[in-house]
Amino acid sequence: MNRAGESQDFTDTEGIPYIVLIGDVGTGKSTIIEKLTNEIGRSSDSDISFTRTSEQFWTYDESMIISDTPGSNAVEDKLGHNISIAHALNWRPVWRIMIIVKAETRMDNVLAGIRKYAEQLLEFPMDLMGALVTHMDMVSWSEEKFKGLLDSELGIDTVVFSRLDTPRENLLEDLRQLCVDGVKITIDDENFLKVFKINDNRLKILRSTNREVENFKKIKAGFDEARKLFNNSKDQVDLIFEYQAHMRQEIEAAQRRVAEENDFTFSGDEAANEAGHIANMVNQMRVILYDVRVEAARYHSAHGVEQARRCPHCNLIWTKVEGCDGATTCGNRPTGILDVRDPSYGVLGTFTFKQLSDGVCSIFKTGTRTVSNRARDDGASNFYGCGKSITWSEMPVVELPEEMRKAVPVTMDDNVRILSDSIPGAERFLYNLRKLLGGCAGVMSKKKPGKN
Repeated sequence: MNRAGESQDFTDTEGIPYIVLIGDVGTGKSTIIEKLTNEIGRSSDSDISFTRTSEQFWTYDESMIISDTPGSNAVEDKLGHNISIAHALNWRPVWRIMIIVKAETRMDNVLAGIRKYAEQLLEFPMDLMGALVTHMDMVSWSEEKFKGLLDSELGIDTVVFSRLDTPRENLLEDLRQLCVDGVKITIDDENFLKVFKINDNRLKILRSTNREVENFKKIKAGFDEARKLFNNSKDQVDLIFEYQAHMRQEIEAAQRRVAEENDFTFSGDEAANEAGHIANMVNQMRVILYDVRVEAARYHSAHGVEQARRCPHCNLIWTKVEGCDGATTCGNRPTGILDVRDPSYGVLGTFTFKQLSDGVCSIFKTGTRTVSNRARDDGASNFYGCGKSITWSEMPVVELPEEMRKAVPVTMDDNVRILSDSIPGAERFLYNLRKLLGGCAGVMSKKKPGKN
């Protein structure tokens, strides 16, 4: 039987399913590892403390590789724990990300635990997500009822249940049934701060960031009111694209204000916490801009303006801006970045936005500028979509309700920097973060298959 610390060999494992377990401290990730592998002494009730780094293990029958990860919500070294989770996700193509939650008397508490991680991982295809509920012998509610709630509330239809007496053969088979194909995940210095929450709840800083978010909402509301003075549809199109650039500048200015107000240096022991607070604020602002990006998509074309559809493979939400209702690929971008109905839309009107008191906005048209079209480039990293074949008319139609703004990733151009490197000290932090994320190969455990 393998014991912690023995090396495992992961060479020649192409095609072998790889599952990453994530969840809070104490939810039972390491206990699951002990059940599925020949490891011992990993669970938090043993004489070894809870998991602090990501480690990979062969299952007892060598049919899968499972990654045990630290709790994302650890009080100490939150950055280090989440870097380890990023390493596990970057290590090789992932077949399933299983969110581990502990069963509780109230099902809504269990759903909340899953929701927290599902929302963190919105950057990735939803069909990668699954839930594994441990300690089911401690509750009496129906598994079928919980499955229904999980699907209706979060859109996750994949869940596995585990009790203390669940045979490991049964648990392994349940997981094996979920493995269809691997997906390459990349977490870098930019999307790391979108995916992982690494800030604390320090009230002084939260007041500062909350004030900026509320001001951002007022600015957006002021723009919505001021733009009513522009009745020309061409001006409306140009306004939307100009305003997105203006609001990105506002986000960067808010980052600088918060950093200055709270004496952020992005160095030393507080570096990760400071970056985390900025990221938390910017992510909220990106949600506020969701309306603007959706409307920009609507202006691209006269048809399909009120309709969005979901990719059946990766669950990203798309609007159709040109073409017919037939076959295409997920992520196939329009041939032109502006409205494709009229070549004159290659000339943008330019506008000046003046923010007055309490969010009131004045808009002045100042001229025009020529914008070149940009065709889709399959190899470019800033394009979204899984690339799989889809047929527009057969894709599920979805609405754009209020709650969806926080529940789906934005599929339009979204180059808002989560942490601007123009803020003093931020560039150094981002450089160090890149180094930490680039150390994946040297950090992962190398353990050989265990034998019964």
